[in-house]
Amino acid sequence: MGPAAGAAGPANSGVTIGLLGPTAVGKTAIAVAVAAALGIRVISCDSMQVYRGFPVLTNQPSPAETAAAAHTLVGFADPLCPLTAAEYAERARVAIAEDVNRAGAALLAGGTGLYLRASVAPLAVAPSDPEVRARLPERAAAEGCGALHSELAALDPEGAAHVDPRNERRVIRALEAVLVGGREWSGREDLWRPVYDRPTLVVGLVLDRSVLYPRIDARAGRMMREGAVEEVLAFREEHGPEATAPGGPGIRSAIGYPEICGYLEGRTSREEAAEQMAAATRRYARRQLTWLRKLNDAAMIDVQDRDPEDIAREILDLTLEKRNGEDPRGR
Repeated sequence: MGPAAGAAGPANSGVTIGLLGPTAVGKTAIAVAVAAALGIRVISCDSMQVYRGFPVLTNQPSPAETAAAAHTLVGFADPLCPLTAAEYAERARVAIAEDVNRAGAALLAGGTGLYLRASVAPLAVAPSDPEVRARLPERAAAEGCGALHSELAALDPEGAAHVDPRNERRVIRALEAVLVGGREWSGREDLWRPVYDRPTLVVGLVLDRSVLYPRIDARAGRMMREGAVEEVLAFREEHGPEATAPGGPGIRSAIGYPEICGYLEGRTSREEAAEQMAAATRRYARRQLTWLRKLNDAAMIDVQDRDPEDIAREILDLTLEKRNGEDPRGR
């Protein structure tokens, strides 16, 4: 696919493209096609691909994909440390400005809607209270993270649907925001009604679950075969079992990490670990689709039976409409 006519333009007409979708929907191939056509890079928008040392576990772009279009914000963060949406957005905003100034467009692509959202429009800081924040980890240790997630679900069912019950850090942060703020975390107006920094096209890629779920299952098996186990083993051997226990910040909250730890510790077979990983990924995909349905300004594209080049051409057309001040959802 060659460069789209009229796709690039001066910086003041620049467009940010946000490409979102559930795991295994085919975001990377489509993003590569769009980026190659526009002469820009792909700004990865994935909360786990940021961690170095785990290209297989986090499904980072392959050498062939990075050869076709450069990628940034992949594999740069310490896997033992959390990277917040605000910290990610600080880096992403720099990359967006560079690409818009140079080529008239920037492209973020990934599955982490909050990271994308924080990068393209101001996002209010969730309410916080040091006393509540100090107390919640103690409760998690005594009662279990699942108990805190159940409390979050009772107070804010929709917000809880976006938070992995095993991710203690995120459960605590969401519950703190609800308890301190006195309102639903998922209902924040600034989250769902953004005022964008510049013209922004958000594209949601969707696929029927009957097609998506087999893809997820196949990916889990492939990751187990092609290096994810070895990545986790090397990480645990380097840092020790206590520092690398599942459920902590950083890579330790990644889907697949606790399942592989279970296999390495002899609690499950390789096949059982792959099945557990696939099940956890399917649950996450449902949360990603829930997020997409709440994006009122997103242009939704069903990718079934379509090749990446065809979908990329549609996205390029939508980008041109956005630059011209039209509403892509009217297509």
